Amino acid sequence: MERTTHTNLKETTMPRMTKAEKAKIAAERQARNERECAIVRGGNCPQCGAGIRRNLALTGWFQCQQYGAVGFRKDSTKPSCSWQTFIE
Repeated sequence: MERTTHTNLKETTMPRMTKAEKAKIAAERQARNERECAIVRGGNCPQCGAGIRRNLALTGWFQCQQYGAVGFRKDSTKPSCSWQTFIE
């Protein structure tokens, strides 16, 4: 069996970000995290208005109480909602 050779990794990697680009991304992430934390503190889903619950599978994972299939939602008679977030 023949071995395949890989291309030079430097050809396939993205260029490095500048400090200004990294700072911009960090500021955007911080702002998004603050918005999501405010939603979680408020306790209501921004899409449907139902409550928010913590998903214990991963730290910082929150979902609408109406998220998921019938039997997993808080009230299966109401429609499902897809809102979920991760907060740091």
